[in-house]
Amino acid sequence: MIESNSPFSLKAGIQLKIPSQAAWDLFTQPNQTNWNHAIQSFDSDFGFLTGSTQNITFQSLRGPFTAKFEVIESIPGQLLVLEGHFRHCLTKHTEQWQIHFSSIGVAQTEVTISFVLSGAFASRIWNEKKLIVNNILNLWLESLRLQSERF
Repeated sequence: MIESNSPFSLKAGIQLKIPSQAAWDLFTQPNQTNWNHAIQSFDSDFGFLTGSTQNITFQSLRGPFTAKFEVIESIPGQLLVLEGHFRHCLTKHTEQWQIHFSSIGVAQTEVTISFVLSGAFASRIWNEKKLIVNNILNLWLESLRLQSERF
């Protein structure tokens, strides 16, 4: 996993009034485009199993943002790590999303999403990427909260 103390990282979290497994199930639903305002389209070859690939088109303030990810680690009810790569100035860059599900009590979970950008020219693209990702994080978590309240 990429170091989360990188200067090119963001982190956001929310507490939900559902157990961690229920939060995981909600987060990994294949049809979350029906309720998740952060995601316009979602396609996966094997769901959220380690090694599977995800093609996600996010909604952001700057319009659609499409990314292809590989599930690097998947521990149901606890951790999901997605990693994607892109080129900037002909150099490979990596973006990693870590989603942690932490039980606070019997029926309460904290969901934390961390984003880390790495690559030779990360500092050049960080300001724009930070705006896009921050918007996605907030939309994703707020959508998750609203959907969890429907249970």
